[in-house]
Amino acid sequence: MKRILNLKVDKAFFQEVKNSHTGRTLPYCYQCGTCSSSCPVADEMDIKPHEMVELIKIGLKEALAQSKAIWQCSTCYMCTERCPQGVQLTSIILSLRDIAMREGVLIPDAVKESCKNLYDTGRLLPLSQFQKDRRMKLQLPDIPQLDTNPIKGLVNKTRVANILEVK
Repeated sequence: MKRILNLKVDKAFFQEVKNSHTGRTLPYCYQCGTCSSSCPVADEMDIKPHEMVELIKIGLKEALAQSKAIWQCSTCYMCTERCPQGVQLTSIILSLRDIAMREGVLIPDAVKESCKNLYDTGRLLPLSQFQKDRRMKLQLPDIPQLDTNPIKGLVNKTRVANILEVK
């Protein structure tokens, strides 16, 4: 995996994350690597979960905000559940996404596409033609349509609709 890091140090970044609702657990990390070894997508990340913690601690805000890793997190919570120190890393990564958006970092197209699918259909991923054909061959019933009005209502009341370009 190719790594490109911006090494601009933001001395207030650690405090910014630490002061977030789950960031208070951040100092407990002693870099055991359990989070990275538990992560199902770590092999695809440009910055591993345990490395994210270290980059936060040394103030590399821009490097994290521009990394692919914060968007690749599947929010499965394995890192948080298995952390021997109780670091709430999944929630911290979600905070990093918020910070990245505040900094004006472009959200990856794949993330936007998943969000648009959720907005339009209530599902993150559309059924592929293969899945549709297979369901028909097995004589399975059609997938029920979901009521997306609650999702649309929530998204339309926030700036998320503009950020994700789903309106």
